[in-house]
Amino acid sequence: MEHRRVVLGIGNPGPEYAETRHNAGFIVLDCLAARLGLSFRRLERRSPDGERHFSGKVKAAVALVEGARGPSRSLGPDPVLLVKPLTYVNLSGEVAAPLLRAAGLSPASLFVVVDDLNLPLGRIRIRPSGSTGGHNGLKSIEQALCSDAYPRLRLGIGRLAGQDLGESAADFVLARFLPEEREVLRSVVERCADVATEWCAGTSVETLMERHNGFGTSTGSAGRDGAPGDRES
Repeated sequence: MEHRRVVLGIGNPGPEYAETRHNAGFIVLDCLAARLGLSFRRLERRSPDGERHFSGKVKAAVALVEGARGPSRSLGPDPVLLVKPLTYVNLSGEVAAPLLRAAGLSPASLFVVVDDLNLPLGRIRIRPSGSTGGHNGLKSIEQALCSDAYPRLRLGIGRLAGQDLGESAADFVLARFLPEEREVLRSVVERCADVATEWCAGTSVETLMERHNGFGTSTGSAGRDGAPGDRES
């Protein structure tokens, strides 16, 4: 495989899940691909000469960004594979691990974009490693890699201040964003695409944390308890 970095957005496949909160990772990847004029295609499990690279479990939509395409089309010096697993959230590791293994890459070459219910909508948090925070997609990736040492960008999907808290967490994350949330969502998705672009260009995770952590603190959003949310997870 020719990629040297992988940017993976967590989400569920199928039109019934499109634009839902749990698919925030997919939404960011779509934004990034659109900036580059790329379309996603189904991952080929065999090379042109027929050699099998992946098992039938490895299902993903991918877009390859070639490192030498020039400033308007490149994310940096290295080829980058944009990945949307088609295995459902809780099996994300079945895609992440084989893609790294096929290219001989370490977990540090994987950048994961994931939704976070414990952060208010509009807020982002970048970490070089850490716990799964109870997210099944991150649990799957950590199990498959036998490591938590991969950078991740958490995009808050929690309720805005004043929104009803009666809905269950499962129903909430599988629901689509409300019209009044769209402007905040658009802004934070653009910022997340900026973060992924900078990481692909070689910016350190520490620098990304300094530049971007806390984005969205002035959007008027709040955590699930109604207070500004910036929990460690």
